[in-house]
Formats: sequence, structure tokens, C-alpha cells
Amino acid sequence: MMPTPLQERMRLYFRVVAIVAIVCMIGLFLTPFEASFLGFLLGIFSSMISFTSTYIKTAVVGSAAVGESSNFFSNVIAGFSMVLRYGVIVLAVIIALLNPESFTLWAVLAGYGALYLFVSVDMLLQLRKVR
Repeated sequence: MMPTPLQERMRLYFRVVAIVAIVCMIGLFLTPFEASFLGFLLGIFSSMISFTSTYIKTAVVGSAAVGESSNFFSNVIAGFSMVLRYGVIVLAVIIALLNPESFTLWAVLAGYGALYLFVSVDMLLQLRKVR
């Protein structure tokens, strides 16, 4: 089965997050900024979980629009996607606040926003390519 353009974009975003995670792990072990790199990792992984829940919700709504059914797990994720997105960032911030020696809060927030910034720039570039 051929992947849809949305699936291809998600694969790209997963690859980008994997590359960023590798860079953060290298920075974690080679620099004295462990708390910053760990915070950024926590933020970007939290962002990816949130973004994946949005993707699942989009897939469920898309399949419902064409009359296909989706599995129970996808429907649960789609139903609670907003709660999941808010809960993930709240949990990441709480972890950073309770462990300031391990995670810096600014890095968690920067990591959370980094994926969404990348997605926004990617969308703008895709729109520009279409024109």
C-alpha cells in the first residue's frame, strides 16, 4: 500500500526528531550543558507525542469522512487528543520544575516549540513550492 502524503510528512518529522535526539545525545555527553540538552530532549519528545496525537486524530477523521472504520485505540486517542496534548506539556513542565538540576525549563519549552516551528516552516516551504 502506498503511503499518503500525510504519512510521508510524518515520517519526515520522525526522522527530524531522531536526528535532533542524536545531536542532543552527542551534546549531552560532550558538553557541560547536560540539563539543557536533557530539557530539550524532554521537550521535543513531548512535542512529538502531542503532534502524533494530532496526526492520529486527523487520520481518524479522514477515515470517517470516506466511510472507513478505525480501531478502538485510534478513536480513544482522537477523542482525548486535546487532553493528551495539554497533559504531556504540563507533565514535562512539572518534571522540569521538580528536577531543575536535570532539566532546564527554558530548554523544555524550546524543545516543545522546536517541532512546531519546523512544521510551520515546512508548510510554508511546501506552499511556496506549489505556487
